[in-house]
Amino acid sequence: MTSPARAESPCHKEARSFSLILILILSTVAVGCKKTVVEIPPSTQPLPSGTATVRGVVRLIGKPPEMAVIANQPCHEGAGTLTEETVVTDGKGNLQNVIVYLEDAPAGGPAQGLGAVTLDQVNCRYVPHLVALRAGQTLHVTTSDPTLHNVHGTCIDNPAFNFALVARGQSKDLSFDVPERFPVRCDVHPWMKAWVQIFPNPWFAVTDKDGNYELRNVPAGTYTLLAWQEKYGPMKQKITVQDGKVVEQVFEFKSGI
Repeated sequence: MTSPARAESPCHKEARSFSLILILILSTVAVGCKKTVVEIPPSTQPLPSGTATVRGVVRLIGKPPEMAVIANQPCHEGAGTLTEETVVTDGKGNLQNVIVYLEDAPAGGPAQGLGAVTLDQVNCRYVPHLVALRAGQTLHVTTSDPTLHNVHGTCIDNPAFNFALVARGQSKDLSFDVPERFPVRCDVHPWMKAWVQIFPNPWFAVTDKDGNYELRNVPAGTYTLLAWQEKYGPMKQKITVQDGKVVEQVFEFKSGI
């Protein structure tokens, strides 16, 4: 007589799922390693100095789109629901997570003496949602979660990366030689997404929770000031700055609803 099949225990199921996820991640890494990237040497010219300041606020005109609620399962025990972060305002229409920078400013060599910029994973969310740093500066990727994540950056001009962080406190340091903007995702928790942008100079900022930004020590000249928001794209303004002066520039995106 054939013995009845034994039901698989929850522990065995979890172990099998974990193994399949690791195989998927390692397979993706192996494929990604075949990518050939032509590295462009950064400029060795020193950056010009300046004493001007460019600052302002980025606003959304109209009703903000409704952000979806994410069940956040399976994450780890104690992790609550999340709200999608494509458009984040302060209730007054001021936009958080907008990159503002001088599009046509001079480029310089890799950053020297700058501290690392941290990209964390907290309750199955990337924190912060948008990261900006200099070429050559360290991006410190870490996790505060007691669960498996993989960090998958789909760079085009820099080498793509995909690695696992499996326990709280684990980390990996990265650096990038070529300016570009790219998304970072977690394939285990597909709602997790962040943006990283690499710059060839220091004249950039990310808007805070009130939509404010500030660029300091800008050299005198005429520039294209660009604001980029992940849903609404770029918006540009021509500005002229003088040493010791402050330029105030407001950006207003339209919600379209």
